[in-house]
Amino acid sequence: MDMSSLGKASRGHVIDESDESTQLQAIKSDTHTAPPAESQDMRLEIDSSQLHNAHRTQYKIVASSNKNSKSQPILQSLRDWGWEVSGIFASAIMIVTIVVILGKFNGRPQDAWKLKYISLHSVISWLSTLASGLVMFSISQGIGQLKWLWLSKHSRPLSDLAAFDSASRGATGSVILPWVVKGQNMVALLACLATVLAIGFDPFIQNLVHYVPGNIDSPSETSLLSGTSIYNTVGPLMGGDLIFVDPILKANVFNSLFNTDPSQPWAEPQYTCPTGNCTWDPIATLEIRAFCHNVTSNLTTTCRVLSDTTNCTVTLHSGTLLFYLTTGGEAQPMVVETLQTEGLYANPDTFYRNSSFPVIQYILAMGSNDDPLTGGGIATEIGNTTQFVATDFTYDSLQPPWNETLGIKGSQTFGVGREAWDSLWTFFNSIFAGYVMAGSDDLGFMASSSGGTYAIMDSLEAIFYGNFTGKICQDADQLSCAIKNVAAAMSKTIRDSAFTYSAEYQPYADNGLGTNSTSIVGRTLITASFVEVHWEWLTLPIIVWVLGALSCFCTAWMTHKSHMKAWMNQIFPLVFLRSYRDNTVNFEGGGDEAFEEVTGEQDGTYGHVLTDYSLVAGTSLR
Repeated sequence: MDMSSLGKASRGHVIDESDESTQLQAIKSDTHTAPPAESQDMRLEIDSSQLHNAHRTQYKIVASSNKNSKSQPILQSLRDWGWEVSGIFASAIMIVTIVVILGKFNGRPQDAWKLKYISLHSVISWLSTLASGLVMFSISQGIGQLKWLWLSKHSRPLSDLAAFDSASRGATGSVILPWVVKGQNMVALLACLATVLAIGFDPFIQNLVHYVPGNIDSPSETSLLSGTSIYNTVGPLMGGDLIFVDPILKANVFNSLFNTDPSQPWAEPQYTCPTGNCTWDPIATLEIRAFCHNVTSNLTTTCRVLSDTTNCTVTLHSGTLLFYLTTGGEAQPMVVETLQTEGLYANPDTFYRNSSFPVIQYILAMGSNDDPLTGGGIATEIGNTTQFVATDFTYDSLQPPWNETLGIKGSQTFGVGREAWDSLWTFFNSIFAGYVMAGSDDLGFMASSSGGTYAIMDSLEAIFYGNFTGKICQDADQLSCAIKNVAAAMSKTIRDSAFTYSAEYQPYADNGLGTNSTSIVGRTLITASFVEVHWEWLTLPIIVWVLGALSCFCTAWMTHKSHMKAWMNQIFPLVFLRSYRDNTVNFEGGGDEAFEEVTGEQDGTYGHVLTDYSLVAGTSLR
């Protein structure tokens, strides 16, 4: 560009101040005189400085006129930010949509998602991509606008322009920009922080959804459990008014005495569960409960001297007793008796006088059953120093005092029928009526005068030597644990009546006096994958959105207050950029009037636009 064209450029604008006009006129006249070769470089530098000062004055006039102009309405200013504001709100809509979708499916089976060709994860991923892309578009545009606001205030190093431009493109530049602005632009710091944190936007969203195993109801499999309110199942007729006990109950009771593990089938209620994972609503059912009371304090010991020994008898008030010889020749280590509590032969000397079931009494020489290999030698270990323990036992049917929410149906009643009760009395009177006899070299299990119908000797052996105590039962004596096992076995039998019902053992069913038991349908559960939302992973995307929205709206407000156009990442504002010999740049234009001045919209001097551009851009003079 020659100096004459520069002169034309200087005349392309009207400058009000006379000294500037005089200076430009002097510059113009100098362009027609060829300078000596040895001083041309110096003149070029002087001319460039003069032209720079002249046009600096010119643009200060333009910028000053723009700043003193009436501010346009904020809504009109914000129209320039339509796409950016729309991006912020659209990003918020995407995030809210993610929350709504995940809130709907959180805790539900994976199969609840009905879209066939796209998965829940894919939908969330698409929404996350849109949300992050929209908010990052607005943040990038805001950083671009901050660049022009930053350069319009003071002369800045040329590198600042590159720093802002790099920050508007990604996280690398956003890491560098805070060191460039040195805390002088908090909005830029917010935008840079949002850009850096946005790296984790999609990974955090992806971590929202997890799939965990859970249970759902099986639509095709049925689970059943039995509940009994009235139990009146018996065995065959023995003769006269006597009836054998229910054979299933008898088998379970003997199993509870001979196999003391409560995890065995004699203790577990019967049920049907195809998957092994089933649940039922509360069920009210009849059960048998054992009651125990220690009556050791009621024991009395009397001794009678014989010709060659002393016979000592240990007795309860009810008449239950055992004896031992002090010489060790013979002894009864244990005795069990069943006492009647009703009718003509009721025994009043028991703790449970009002029990509907018979009372079982028990006396044991403590320590006599510790070693099964001792055999008849037990008699030699029992003497005046031996301690004895005595206990009263009984059973009772337990009717739960519940309401309908816990399984009771209306006016439902619970109990044991008279026929079943009679058979149980005979059964207890047989298996709990006997004693252990130890001689000098033998050991035997004997039935008392009232026992003998059932396997009394085997029952006594199981009670005497059975391993009931310890982890399974915390009671101090054998019979207490055995009685509780029997109660559990009876309760299981009663509860299972709906599964084990047999017409031949329901002789009174036609009279309405039979067992009342029903099968209860439960929920059969199968394993399925469930959606589990970890909401804490939504924290970072929300922070990115908040920072992005703040930086964008604050930049728009700063632009409005500065009466500057929203140039953002456009390159046209470089026209207004002025560079100096110290590698600094200054951006003092950029308002509406400056835009009109450069584009020639006010005076139609389009022919001077290129000339002005060369001056404003600070092109080198040749």
